[in-house]
Amino acid sequence: MNETVTKRFLLYFRLMMVVWILIANAFFHAIEFEYSWLVFLSNIMLFTMEGDIKDRFISVELGGLVGMVLTVLAMLAIGALTPVLGGMLGLLLPLGVVLFILIILHPYAPKVLNNVGFAYLTVACIDSAAFAANLPLFFGVYIVGSLVFNGGCVLLMKPARYLAARSIKNDVKADA
Repeated sequence: MNETVTKRFLLYFRLMMVVWILIANAFFHAIEFEYSWLVFLSNIMLFTMEGDIKDRFISVELGGLVGMVLTVLAMLAIGALTPVLGGMLGLLLPLGVVLFILIILHPYAPKVLNNVGFAYLTVACIDSAAFAANLPLFFGVYIVGSLVFNGGCVLLMKPARYLAARSIKNDVKADA
């Protein structure tokens, strides 16, 4: 794409994204769902990561899922170790293992061990009681919601590219 088409594509794509985000928010509001962050956090990560959109999509979906699984494992380990080791060590030991996996092992498996997993670990721990009490809901919403929402975003790129190219072509015809 040349620079003019790229600028037009970004304009159309951003407009489509605004509408898509409003539709998703209206849906979550209508069903009075309070955990929409599970979907929108993955979308933020999708568009702030570098690389090809297909690779980013896979990295976001897998990374978020791994982050949530590691959160569950850390919570189970903290619950088991705290009575034995005390509060501080019972917390820091499992947290250290999970952080080691996400940060140190990242270069060996970047599609699954990445910033998305770290973000989901962090956000899920903000209200760990709600996360623990609603595990099937959280995982279901993440898997289905992020696939549908982020998949929709990726699919919007094609019509945005088409509209951009067509509008530039029409501009050239009008100038001739």
